[in-house]
Amino acid sequence: MGDTINLREHLSLSPFELDDKLNLIRYLNDPIIYRNTQNIPFPYTEADADWWIHHVREIYEQQGVHTNRAIRHDKYGVIGGIGCFLRTSLEGHCDEIGYWLAEPFRGQGIATLAVQVFCDWLFAIRPALVRMEAKVYAHNPASARVLEKAGFQREGLARKLVIKDGVYIDVILLSRLRDGI
Repeated sequence: MGDTINLREHLSLSPFELDDKLNLIRYLNDPIIYRNTQNIPFPYTEADADWWIHHVREIYEQQGVHTNRAIRHDKYGVIGGIGCFLRTSLEGHCDEIGYWLAEPFRGQGIATLAVQVFCDWLFAIRPALVRMEAKVYAHNPASARVLEKAGFQREGLARKLVIKDGVYIDVILLSRLRDGI
């Protein structure tokens, strides 16, 4: 599997593949993931998985870099995902990340390790990148802890920043700066 970033034994970050579709459908049909993310639909269908795999492939073809990656276990396949939004292009100084992890794998330090390694990789391949941001719904303190353990700092609370299912949601803003800046 080309373009793989190793996390630890049995775990890596790698490009999404067509064979990932069944795990995407299985794990993203989780109401907790839906509740805590802005763009992942629920229920998550085969058409959603097809769209995602096609979408990340298009981004790669446009940018030449896999900015969305599967969190992959050697035995279980895709168990999560992580990516950056390329808000200001590959040459921009600021970007935002998002991630999800399947329920059976939470609480094992996998998300923290994935965020830390992914951000290190982004800072290494993008010399102009100075700031990584993450937005966490205030009702999801576990995700904020993941980010803080990965070197992010809380910067504030944006009240009623997001509307999801007709409900206003407060969002915690966190950031990680390039070392030495």
